[in-house]
Amino acid sequence: MWTVCGQTLKMAEGDWGIALSVIVKGATLDQSDSLKITIKTAINGDTILEKSFSGIQDNTVRLELSEEETALLAVGQYVYCVDWYQNGNFLCNLVPFAAFWVVDKA
Repeated sequence: MWTVCGQTLKMAEGDWGIALSVIVKGATLDQSDSLKITIKTAINGDTILEKSFSGIQDNTVRLELSEEETALLAVGQYVYCVDWYQNGNFLCNLVPFAAFWVVDKA
């Protein structure tokens, strides 16, 4: 299950197939836009996972991880960033970095 507090994202270890609807505020996205989320070990650390989203409607992206993607994320703290692309070209960082936690489901 996802938990959101500000820009901090948390998920329970092993969770997959549950979508988190993310509404982008402060920008207007259209069909030619895409977003890429990158999860890293730390700021300027190694990339663990990159996932792109296109076909954006109503400024909303559904963040959902597959079982294989979730398996890459052990319990611990990571960082993520969100980049905005327009017509395939980088436009800006919507989230330069924020905390991404995978918590023990105990």
